[in-house]
Amino acid sequence: MKTLDFIIIGAQKCATTTLFELLRQHPGISMPLEKEVPFFTHENCGADDWPAFATQYYDGADGKLWGKASPQYMADEPVPARIAALMPNTKLIAVLRDPIDRSRSHFRMAVRRNTETRSFDEAMNDRLTPEALIAGRGGLAPSHSEGYESESDFYLVWSEYGRILANYREHFAKDQLLVLFTTELEDEPDMVFERVLRFLQLPGDFQPKGLGEVMHAGGGGSKIPHGLRVWLRERSIVGGLWNLVPPQQQGRIRFLYERWNSQKQKDPLPLEPATEAALRAHFAKDIELLESLGVTPPHWAKDYPNDVKERN
Repeated sequence: MKTLDFIIIGAQKCATTTLFELLRQHPGISMPLEKEVPFFTHENCGADDWPAFATQYYDGADGKLWGKASPQYMADEPVPARIAALMPNTKLIAVLRDPIDRSRSHFRMAVRRNTETRSFDEAMNDRLTPEALIAGRGGLAPSHSEGYESESDFYLVWSEYGRILANYREHFAKDQLLVLFTTELEDEPDMVFERVLRFLQLPGDFQPKGLGEVMHAGGGGSKIPHGLRVWLRERSIVGGLWNLVPPQQQGRIRFLYERWNSQKQKDPLPLEPATEAALRAHFAKDIELLESLGVTPPHWAKDYPNDVKERN
């Protein structure tokens, strides 16, 4: 039974889409047509369940490296143990971004999806309480199978990279995990992409189309309101035609539509100085944990003072 050779585990809103789109062009790699097709987020993710999922790998894929990208894998706590139980030799790639910037982008996406009505400052203060942090860490990423669900519980806890990757390191060796930073992928795309290929033991001279581009720039607005999309989906003719499209093709179309429909929001989201200070204090300890795992300190670590106590 062939299993995954590598997984882009996240984090969400950190350019995992860009890396997915670049790697899927490589002639030695096979990836599903749709990016976010979670497998290990389900309890039924054992050896008996894998063959049905593996049908997504086609086009002579047996002689290629199999990979996938699922940012949900840096969200649900049971996932690392589940991956290790079935695929202990799989290589993992994590892409990390300044934690406040990631949380801000996550919030913007929620606004665009009409699942958030608060200000950014209000939402951050709400999620900074000890009770909210504990609840978010133990929560499960929503499937959005029946439409967009709120992800507000996870605005902050999905930015706790040290905590999340420490869980992975309990199940995987250090050399199985490659940690990249979003800014690296933007500023030095050739060097970073070559580094990824070396990690996967592939020749580093492949140049994919779009290298250096942002494949999916999020935003706080939409060209077409979400309500209109829902209305169209509920029409019998449109819904009937949509159901004729194969599931993987549906996922690819949803991705392309979401990318086209996002409008970049240029105005910064207001954040009171006290709230920003609390966020930086909160993430400072997590950054220390990240560095204790042997991860090269990210450039944004200097913006998070390590001489303050966590709010929680």
